Amino acid sequence: MNDAPRPADLTTFANAAPGPRQRQFAGLVCLAFAALSLALLPFVGQPMAPMPGFVASHQSALTVVYAVTTALFFAQYRRTRSVPLLVLSSGGLYVTLIVAIQLLSFPNVFGTARILGSAPATTTWLWTLWHLGPPLFALPYAIMEGDGRRRSIAPERSASVGIAAAVGVAVAVAGLTYLVVAQVDRLPTTVVGDDYWSLTTSGVGPGVALLTILSLAILCWTTRLRSLLQLWLAVSLFLLLLDNLVTLTGASRGSVGWFSGRFEALISGIVVLCAYLHKVDLLYGHAERIAEARERQRADLQVARDHLAIALEAADMGDWEFDLGSGVSRRSLRHDAIFGYDALQPRWDVATTLAHVLPEDRAAAEAAFTTIATVGSLDLQCRIRRAGDGATRWIELKGRAMRDEAGRATALAGIVVDTTARQDADDRLNQAQKMEAIGQLTGGVAHDFNNLLTIVIGNLDMIVRRPADAQRVERLAGSAMTAARRGAEVTEKLLSFSRRQVLRPETVNPNRLLKDFRTLLERAVGETIAVTFDLDAALDPVRLDPGQFESAILNLAVNARDAMPSGGRLTIRTENLTVTDEDGAALPDLAPGQYVHVAVGDSGQGMDAGTAARAFEPFFTTKEVGKGTGLGLSQVYGFARQGGGQVLLRSEVGAGTTVSIYLPHSKEIATPARPEGPMPLRRATDGEVILVVEDEPAVLDMAVESLSELGYRTLTATHAAEALARLKGPERVDILFSDVVMPGGMNGVQLSVEARRLRPGLRVLLASGYTASAFGEDGLPADLPLLNKPYGREDLADKLRVVMGRR
Repeated sequence: MNDAPRPADLTTFANAAPGPRQRQFAGLVCLAFAALSLALLPFVGQPMAPMPGFVASHQSALTVVYAVTTALFFAQYRRTRSVPLLVLSSGGLYVTLIVAIQLLSFPNVFGTARILGSAPATTTWLWTLWHLGPPLFALPYAIMEGDGRRRSIAPERSASVGIAAAVGVAVAVAGLTYLVVAQVDRLPTTVVGDDYWSLTTSGVGPGVALLTILSLAILCWTTRLRSLLQLWLAVSLFLLLLDNLVTLTGASRGSVGWFSGRFEALISGIVVLCAYLHKVDLLYGHAERIAEARERQRADLQVARDHLAIALEAADMGDWEFDLGSGVSRRSLRHDAIFGYDALQPRWDVATTLAHVLPEDRAAAEAAFTTIATVGSLDLQCRIRRAGDGATRWIELKGRAMRDEAGRATALAGIVVDTTARQDADDRLNQAQKMEAIGQLTGGVAHDFNNLLTIVIGNLDMIVRRPADAQRVERLAGSAMTAARRGAEVTEKLLSFSRRQVLRPETVNPNRLLKDFRTLLERAVGETIAVTFDLDAALDPVRLDPGQFESAILNLAVNARDAMPSGGRLTIRTENLTVTDEDGAALPDLAPGQYVHVAVGDSGQGMDAGTAARAFEPFFTTKEVGKGTGLGLSQVYGFARQGGGQVLLRSEVGAGTTVSIYLPHSKEIATPARPEGPMPLRRATDGEVILVVEDEPAVLDMAVESLSELGYRTLTATHAAEALARLKGPERVDILFSDVVMPGGMNGVQLSVEARRLRPGLRVLLASGYTASAFGEDGLPADLPLLNKPYGREDLADKLRVVMGRR
């Protein structure tokens, strides 16, 4: 695009600064006329041959020059409303009227007699009055321009003030004309016949000259001739001063001095007019260049619009523009076609767009259009119901607000595109990715469990075939138990990753857990790795499941150990962190608030970007076959997300890896540390009776067997209805031990509520190997202990101690 001159760059005759060459030229004009006047001084008194028509031509030319100059000054005043310019305009009008009136006082111009006055004295006094005009009006102009203050008239008053000034000047000229025509005999004598020496001896002529000198001096001193107008006004005053000099020295009409004075007086008016017209010519040329540049801009803009239209058409986009003031809109045909119309609609505005949006998305769309005036942009994806076929389509609207000088939004402009095909493709891609993840997940689970079941089934098969060898049976049973426990760990990590694991959170200080856990941590990573803690002493408490937290840290430590085969440094750091809205890009999916930041960093090999992007995927591992399940980081991710936090991984090849866990801080007081050392098995002490409710026969038999070994008497039920029937009977029941998920329409939580209605003092213990969704929207009540499946006799005894300890 071409750069056009801006209107703010334009200067006028009144404010344009003269350049060095213009100042030099003005100086040369003054020097030339001064030299000419001085050269003529010895001859100014000599008479010249008569020149018929000279007076009429001279006065007419002088009148036209001052009339045109006055018109230009008044025109510039109308644009600028400048008081100094109004003064000069009034002065120009004054001189124009006086010179025109003086022409009527000469004999032999419009007839043999004078039209005004009856003697040469009237003509001489009119000459004196018009010579007073330029210095008299230049003086206040110089004073006002000299102090640098901007003086202007209010726009609504500028016209009336200008008219009043012109009328005032006309009235003043009329009064002065009356004075020198009707009362000339009362004025000092300035001429005797054709001899003007009385003009000098009376002091009138020298007084005019002194006023001109004073005005010229003040103009030069106060303004420093900063503008073209001031420069050439000074030249004009100087030439009038030379006019006074040669005219007064010649002292008679028709002399060399008299004709020279008439010539310099005319030149004094012409120099200002010529300088003004020269500036007008420059401005006209400037305006032509602006017009040409803007024409080129319009052509370039039209080409750009044509290219934009082609691009929008190729991209299947429609463009739109809404004028918020008038409601007028401009749209392309593609815009209306996206909304289901074959032709441009006669009227369209924001309300029309919102009317097509589905009710489910309308609130978000209205909010987006409401806030565009403040935020300045529009970025909206929503569904619309298309006119005609009524089809539901996805669209994307992007735009921005156009503002006026006050910053108010005056218009909206942007594009719209039908994104239905892209949305469908994204949905299909997401579904495909989900299916791929499920396939990977199920394949990994099947692979791991097939290996574990091979161990369990093989060992049990060998036990069944040769049960008599006790030592062999113990060894094979231990191997099967180890495999079963590994299977339980796999399911626990899967539940944690899916954020469906049933957590039993406590309000704890993570620093305490880390310190208590340090010995186990150092044993897990080995002696070649230095473990360093950098813990914030003022760390806030956090509500979490201590076991899951320790498991997450252990998983990260084991991963760090594998990344440092030759040893290195493992650093665990904690700190309090405040997340604000500005942190959204760096900490995605974290709402503003207070968090506890736990960072586990190593000095290991690090990961490339591709590996880091998949690090949290279940069963994704870079370790050798048999050395990793690929569920460690998945468990960490699930633990953090289920606790309302986030986990981020930062890694660089050769620079190590840091995993940051962000957990919401808790306002509760941290619970005291748990007692150290193993607790003895809790056995029945008073023949307690436990009602066991389990729909899986094998699990029921195992539970009854374990409880019997602990000394408890048992009653059994396979579903909730049967259990309630037993509770309604007379049998003793001290504890209800129930599975959570059972057939019959009532789960374990609902059963515990009904059971306590029947027997208010009944203790309850629940067992579940299912996900947290089985407990409904309200989750597991805090007063119901939960035993996770699979469990052993020791786990069962430990939970029974908790249950029996409650009152």
